[in-house]
Amino acid sequence: MTLRISWNEASARRLERQFLANPAEPGTAVADVVDAMLGAHAQVLSAAEVSVGVRTAGTTRAAVRAALWEERALVKTHGPRGTVHLLPARELPLWCSALPAVPSKASPFAADARVTEEQAQQIVAAIGDALEGASLTVDELSEEVVARTGSWAGDRVMPAFQDLWPRWRQVLLPHSLKGMGGPPRPASPAPCASARTGAAR
Repeated sequence: MTLRISWNEASARRLERQFLANPAEPGTAVADVVDAMLGAHAQVLSAAEVSVGVRTAGTTRAAVRAALWEERALVKTHGPRGTVHLLPARELPLWCSALPAVPSKASPFAADARVTEEQAQQIVAAIGDALEGASLTVDELSEEVVARTGSWAGDRVMPAFQDLWPRWRQVLLPHSLKGMGGPPRPASPAPCASARTGAAR
């Protein structure tokens, strides 16, 4: 027999499951809340801090940052919808297995802006070399990638956030899901300045 539920019932279940009807009990681990959310959108980290905070009694921004930078219970990397999310570190293998199975769309970039497969492999190798034993901001990583590959990697050809990003950043999404190092530490000081976010290489 098939169980049928209404949209209202489905919405109520979602609100309850994601701690929006009732906040999680004090002391609930930040990673458990993020797990229930299926990832906290973190394109802007403060947005993730707020979305976790409203679901947990007594959780502060500092607690979310500690879970990410100090406890390493969270990972900041490309997640659902191809955007940056906080994900539970313990579930990173699951996400890295599931997300690449989603059919990829055609490249949104003009032909002269795209990277070739050979260039992508050069970029991946350069990122791996640059992050070996190092903690870099995006700008620092960009300098290292360009130095290891060539000026073409730094061409600002990717429209993003009312700006243009360098060509090499096209590889971050598909390759971070394969286990490549994800977004580096932020430019502003973090509680644990030596910590690096993103998927483990």
